[in-house]
Amino acid sequence: MFSRVLKIFLYCSLSFVVFLAILSFVLTGGTFQKPSDSLLVAFAKHPYWSAQPIKAAPIDIGFATADFQDNGPKWHPLSNWGAFYQKNAEKLGNLGQVPDIWNHPEKVIERLNDLGCKKFRFSISRDKLEPQLGAPFDPHVVAHYREFCRALKSQGIEPMATLHHFSDPLYFSWERKEDIEGFVRYAEQASEFLYEEGVRKIITINEPTVLAFQGWVMGAFPPHRTMDFKKVGIVLEHMMRAHTQTYEALKARHPDFEIGLSHDPIRFRHFHKMHPLWAPMEKIICHYLTEMNHSALMRFLETGKFSLNIPFSANHTFALPTKPPLDFIGLQYYTDPLLKLSFGKGESVTRELDEKLTSYQYRMYPQGLASILEEMRSLGVPIDLTEIGIDTGINKDLEDKERICYFEKIFQVIQKAKDNGVPIRSLYFWTLIDNLEWYKSWDVRFGFYQFNQETAEITPRPVALWLKDKIKERDSL
Repeated sequence: MFSRVLKIFLYCSLSFVVFLAILSFVLTGGTFQKPSDSLLVAFAKHPYWSAQPIKAAPIDIGFATADFQDNGPKWHPLSNWGAFYQKNAEKLGNLGQVPDIWNHPEKVIERLNDLGCKKFRFSISRDKLEPQLGAPFDPHVVAHYREFCRALKSQGIEPMATLHHFSDPLYFSWERKEDIEGFVRYAEQASEFLYEEGVRKIITINEPTVLAFQGWVMGAFPPHRTMDFKKVGIVLEHMMRAHTQTYEALKARHPDFEIGLSHDPIRFRHFHKMHPLWAPMEKIICHYLTEMNHSALMRFLETGKFSLNIPFSANHTFALPTKPPLDFIGLQYYTDPLLKLSFGKGESVTRELDEKLTSYQYRMYPQGLASILEEMRSLGVPIDLTEIGIDTGINKDLEDKERICYFEKIFQVIQKAKDNGVPIRSLYFWTLIDNLEWYKSWDVRFGFYQFNQETAEITPRPVALWLKDKIKERDSL
C-alpha cells in the first residue's frame, strides 16, 4: 500500500514542492516557543515501558468484525465487494472456505465465552437486507440478525452494531448526495429490529477517511478511483451528513440509543530529520496524507466545519450549524506510518533495529495510541476502542510473541490514559477469527483464532490464551 504513496503527488509541480519545502523549513525552524506536552503526548514521544506486564486487562474486552469479511462474496453477490471478488477471481485465487458466521454464529459465541469476553461488535449488510433500492427488507435476513442478537444477549454478551462497514449495495454510492436519504431510511428501519433485540450501541459509519482514501485516492477499495482528491471531500461530506441525519432520526425514535462513528486516525510521520531534500518533501507529503486520513475529519468533529485543501487538486468546504452529534467516538488504532522517501519510491518503514513490518507494512507503534487518546479527549464524549489489532505478519515464529508484546504495551497505554482521566470505556480487538481482509483476501490475517480455509478448522493462537488469562484476572478483581 505505502509503496504507492509517492505517486499521489506526482502531479504537483517542482516549483510548488520547492516553495513548500522552504515554507516547511521556516515553520519548523523554532521561530516560536512550543507549549509543553501533556503526559500522554510526552509518553508517545519518549515511551518508557514497564518490564512487568499488566496482570489483568485494564478495561472491558470485546471483539469486532464485519459481515462481508466473515462470510465472503458468496453471501454478498449484490455488493460492491462481492463484485470485486467476482471480477478478480483469477487474481485472488481459490478462496476455499470462509468462517461462515452467517450460518454458524456459534463459532463466535463459543469462543467469546471461552475467552470470557462480554462484548461483540458486528456489522449488518444493506445489500442483503435491501437487495433492491426501496424494496421491503428481506424477512429472512431480518430474522437472521434478530436471532444473532438474541444469541449474544442470552450469553450475557453486549452487541454493538455497525450500520455501514465498507460494503455497499450495487445501487448505492457515497458520491451522490441523493443517496443519503436512502441510507438514513435504511438505518431507521434496521434500528427498529436491532432495538427490539436489545442493541443499544450503534456505529453509523466505519472509518470514513479510510474508505474515502482507499476508494478515491489509492484505488484499493471500490469504486477504485485513483488520485481523485475532489471526490474525497465530496464523499466525506456525504458520509458526515448521513451520520448526522441518521443520529437525529434514530434518537428521535429511541433516545436511549448510544450512537457514534468510528475513526482510524492514520497520522503519517516523516523518516528523515535533517536531510536537505527528503526531510522537507516527506513533511509535505505526510501533512497532506494526514489531512485526508485524519486532520480534516477531526476538525469537523470538533467544530462542525470541514475543509480539505490539496494544492491544485481539491478545495472542499462545508459546515453544519453545530458540531456533529456523538454519544461516543469509536477510536480505531493500528499504527502511525513512518514514510521514507528515496529515489523512485516512498515506503513505510520503522526506526527500530531489526523490527519487522507487518504484512500490511505497518510498524509496531503502540505508543502512538497515547497521543491520539489525548487528542480524542477534546471531543468531550466517551471513547470506545472499537478496533485495535496487528496482523500476524509481525510474528517471527508461530508463538505470537511479537503480537503479545504489542498488546501488552497497548494495555500499558490504556492504563496510563485512564490514570490521566481519558474517558475510555472498552476495547474491541480486531479480530476473533481470521477472515477475508478486503482486497488482500487471505494474505493478511488478524485473528486471535487461526482459520484453515481448506478444512475450516479453527484453532486458538497463543495470543488467545494470553488474553483469556488477562480477562480472567480482571473478572477476579
